[in-house]
Amino acid sequence: MRINNFNYYIKQASKSFRQNKLMSIASVTTTFAALFILGIFILLTLNVNHWADDFSRSCQIQVFISDELSAEEYDALGSEILKLESVEEIEKYTKTQIFEEMRIKLKEKANILDGLENDNPFRNSYKITLSDLNETKTVINALEKLDGIENITDFQESATLIVKVVDSIKAASLWLMAMLLIISAFIVSNSVKISVYARRREISIMKYVGATDWFIRWPFVIEGIIIGIYGAVICFLVMWIAYFSISKSISIPMLTLLPFSSVWLPLALSFVIVGVVIGSVGSIFSIRKHLKV
Repeated sequence: MRINNFNYYIKQASKSFRQNKLMSIASVTTTFAALFILGIFILLTLNVNHWADDFSRSCQIQVFISDELSAEEYDALGSEILKLESVEEIEKYTKTQIFEEMRIKLKEKANILDGLENDNPFRNSYKITLSDLNETKTVINALEKLDGIENITDFQESATLIVKVVDSIKAASLWLMAMLLIISAFIVSNSVKISVYARRREISIMKYVGATDWFIRWPFVIEGIIIGIYGAVICFLVMWIAYFSISKSISIPMLTLLPFSSVWLPLALSFVIVGVVIGSVGSIFSIRKHLKV
């Protein structure tokens, strides 16, 4: 694409965008609406993944160790557990630690533990954090085969539910994104069709004098891209303000939103890419039949 041609394409696209103000505004508004819904699902997906990750770290598997194991055997068992696939980290949790924590939790009723210091009723244990909740059952099966473990407390049902919720949200997001892309491209295509119809005689003349299809097509494609970028920029600014306001108002610890600094880049890239795709694809389809002379 030569520089002179590029300047011509930009001028023609800008001129057409200004001349069809109402349809251009309607197209930008529709693109904005589609991207806004898309943005909601992107932010929801990112935050649900964040919450699921926090959940996997807070809901650990706890294994209780036999009192017959010596301190050395207790440590050796921890090393074996750490070698299991999908085990990210383990935390040693001695009976003394549990005893002291129970004193704190019981508060004024802590005196019921008096005299039990030398006959501690609790057991040594390990708290296990997994790298993948899907592997919970596999890890538990592997733990049951190790000697020295008397009991296992797990979160299999909760883990399965969280994984299903996350997968469902991802699948719904992908389907909705696809539908929004098609609908938005169709509306932008109708907007550009007005520009094409107004210049149909000019297009015919250009075809008869030997202009290539892409020389005629590029101004309309760029017009569609301009519409998409306008919609993307406006939507990003609105989402920024809305997300900041919502994140400030939520005070539930388990539902803390990711800071905007962590989500702005994927959000901005998605908006620009989708906006450009919507605009360019819609324009290409709108002019196709007018190039057949």
